[in-house]
Amino acid sequence: ASAPALSSQLIVAMATAPHTWLRLVPSCRSYSKATRLYKIDYPWKDEPKPHWVRQFEARRVDADLTPENRDWLRQWRLQRVRDAVASSSEAAAAASPLKEPPAARPLWTPRVSQRCGLVGIKLGILPMWYRNGQKVHTTVVQIPDQRVLRWVPPEDLGNYASLREMRPYRLNQSFLPRWLTQQRWGLQLVGAVPADPANFTAQWCGIFKAAGLPPMRKISRFLVSPDAALQPGACLGLHHFRVGDCVDVVARTVNRGFQGVMERHLMEGGPAAHGSTKFHRKMGSAAGGGGPIYRGKRMPGVMGNRFRAARSLPVLRVNTKHRLLFIKGFTPGPPHSYCQIMDSWMLDVRRSLDANPPPMPTYFAEDAPEGGYPEDVYHPDLLPYDQPLELPD
Repeated sequence: ASAPALSSQLIVAMATAPHTWLRLVPSCRSYSKATRLYKIDYPWKDEPKPHWVRQFEARRVDADLTPENRDWLRQWRLQRVRDAVASSSEAAAAASPLKEPPAARPLWTPRVSQRCGLVGIKLGILPMWYRNGQKVHTTVVQIPDQRVLRWVPPEDLGNYASLREMRPYRLNQSFLPRWLTQQRWGLQLVGAVPADPANFTAQWCGIFKAAGLPPMRKISRFLVSPDAALQPGACLGLHHFRVGDCVDVVARTVNRGFQGVMERHLMEGGPAAHGSTKFHRKMGSAAGGGGPIYRGKRMPGVMGNRFRAARSLPVLRVNTKHRLLFIKGFTPGPPHSYCQIMDSWMLDVRRSLDANPPPMPTYFAEDAPEGGYPEDVYHPDLLPYDQPLELPD
């Protein structure tokens, strides 16, 4: 990119997210006097960013502790967490933007409302069958215990620490993300999987102490409209999604490491014989006539370990005993990995939600039917395992 174009993009980016520590320095390489390569120079460079919070504490060696002493220390730590949560509940309620629960639950507003999502743990793939005999693959996702940590209103996104960091994709585009400029949605932070506070740093535990919650292993954030914002400490459960709802699942893909072009881009490679020497798995020429290699050229590199989304996947089955969601199709990520589940953004799904609104802003106990839910809730077209398959003659 040329220097004037790069400077104009930086001005637009800095106007939305100001940076007092950012400065541009020209790189040591230059192709010509008019065009120079620029890079972003941060004071910390290879060190962790200032707004990063270290999660796990250094490993302790407790080989000299007896089992009785170890159990006593564990109970003592849990009691300290209970006392800290009880003492900080009033302060957390005073610092919460939603000081008191709303008197009336908000209604679903078409083309405006966007609910919070859930944090799930992918368990694997399970085949199931429709009543007509057709086989369907489902992804089994477990919904752990999770609570709301914080609500960041749309007007405060500019003060959010991690969003103030200059992102590389903003330097390659002439526009900023829509969700950041329109200020239609805020950020809802959700914590999942409670764990022993001795495994985490004091700074990590302080994030949850401000909300009056015990420390958790996973923190995720979702784009939520202001009418669907939840108070810190609110519980998100399995019935946040209903059977038949279409969801988007976002997760990191399987990390396959550094791969060549035949594995990464399915290239054919070179000939196996006829004078081919050390050219069997190469990609061929990168550019003709000594021209430049443009961004996006398919080359060897890291394969996987990128955030990807599977869109508009219907929920076919809900197991209330083990807190499982059976989602149609395949979702990104390896087994036992975290994923984010949210209402689908596809237009046809949004129209169906307008006709049949989901529980707003989330599921509450008053939404349960009389007698409660059965252990398994199936889609009407899905065949339960305890029923025989009856095919027409």
